[in-house]
Amino acid sequence: MKTSVFLRLAFGLGLAIFIFASALRASLEDILAPLPVAEVTAVSVSSVRTAGAVPASREIAIFDSLPEVPSYPEDAILAVDVHEEITRELQAQLRTSGDLSLVPLRDLPDISEYSQPFSVNLVSVPNRLARGNVYLRYQVENEKGILGEWTVPFRVHLFSEVWFPKAHLRSGDLAVPSDFEIRQIDLLTEPDAVPASLESLMRHEYARDVMPGKPLQWRDLMERSLVRKGDVVEVTAVNGLLAISMRAVARQDGSDGDLILLRNIDSAKEFSARVIGENRVEVIF
Repeated sequence: MKTSVFLRLAFGLGLAIFIFASALRASLEDILAPLPVAEVTAVSVSSVRTAGAVPASREIAIFDSLPEVPSYPEDAILAVDVHEEITRELQAQLRTSGDLSLVPLRDLPDISEYSQPFSVNLVSVPNRLARGNVYLRYQVENEKGILGEWTVPFRVHLFSEVWFPKAHLRSGDLAVPSDFEIRQIDLLTEPDAVPASLESLMRHEYARDVMPGKPLQWRDLMERSLVRKGDVVEVTAVNGLLAISMRAVARQDGSDGDLILLRNIDSAKEFSARVIGENRVEVIF
């Protein structure tokens, strides 16, 4: 009797668990089922306006219209052309070394209705370029004559490659390119900087100690001494067609063309002579 009761209870509990599991599975399948894909219907601006959804006086633009790019005839005189010509003309008149850059501080007048070729005449030109802004007065002329005269402010830059020391340079050492690296700067902010050319270093030495981090300045250089104090030099004495050579001791440093004091080795008398080369001087009677 007890056994049959136990079997009935076990059967009932198993059936309940089966029913609960089936219901839970159905619920999970409903929850995890993919969402229905919404059907997208294209709506045109005209259909919205016809349906009266948005009043015509309060329409909302769906797409912003792109700005129109102005079109010019191929031979039109554009502001960029005038700008370039002003820069070339100013550089030619001032004979500047480096790349001149003019940044207009306001828009140049629009003369695109006129055709090329054209020329720019600078009415007012500064004596020299300086850091800051400059007002340039110019005329534009083509085959029809002078098209106008304007004054426009420009910010001026003069870019050039210059020498930058790599390390500490000692006074009296010979200036050589390997001591430097080349960088580009605005010469109007560093007007005394030495341009990066071999000619600027040739026959020069350092007039003082030079530290890295700043461009080499002209005051950092001095013409290399071809004769140094205490050196024994060759002296050529010229008198008409007669030339006599002798040796003397330099009492001063001297560069090419300098007049220096020397002492005769034999007589110990002092005299002056002009430097003409490496350890060479000349006396003219």
